Amino acid sequence: MYDVVDQRRVISFTIAIILFIMAFLGPAAILLPLKTGFITREAEVIGTSGWSLITGGIGFLALAAVFVLFAAMEDKKKKWTISLALFAVGVAGILLTVKDYYYYTPDHFVINGPFTLTSETYEWTDFESVTENLTKEGGTLFVESLEFKMKDGKTYHFERGRMLQGYQPIIGAVTANGGKHIRNGG
Repeated sequence: MYDVVDQRRVISFTIAIILFIMAFLGPAAILLPLKTGFITREAEVIGTSGWSLITGGIGFLALAAVFVLFAAMEDKKKKWTISLALFAVGVAGILLTVKDYYYYTPDHFVINGPFTLTSETYEWTDFESVTENLTKEGGTLFVESLEFKMKDGKTYHFERGRMLQGYQPIIGAVTANGGKHIRNGG
């Protein structure tokens, strides 16, 4: 029976090590492709916030901690209580990663921001303005950030990611539907 306990511990530590490594690779290598696979084919740009990688990493780390507890802790009541709490944190972190995205199609813009489970869908007429915040570095002018101001009062700010690479169709769609295009800086 002692050999079975040692084998279980070895297996638990092995799974914990795999999940620990996944904390650094999994959000970008597994969860990002998984979430983009379920987004509509009409999407022109699909992106996610930086928080997506952090919440997914925390999720995998929490799951790794569950297996470490199963291998190392003897007190069954404490082990199960702490493990269930860590499992809930792990699942929540991974779920928040999968639900953190934005994309646009020719008809609308959809965003499900960090730390939310519900998405907002905006038609191009729902935009009040799109602001390009420009900066000059070494004689080159580039977009430092974007800001989308909606008619419902919400504002979305993008400082990095895919949005800064492919936002020009959004400007065209917003201005064609009565919204403003503002350029700051430079």
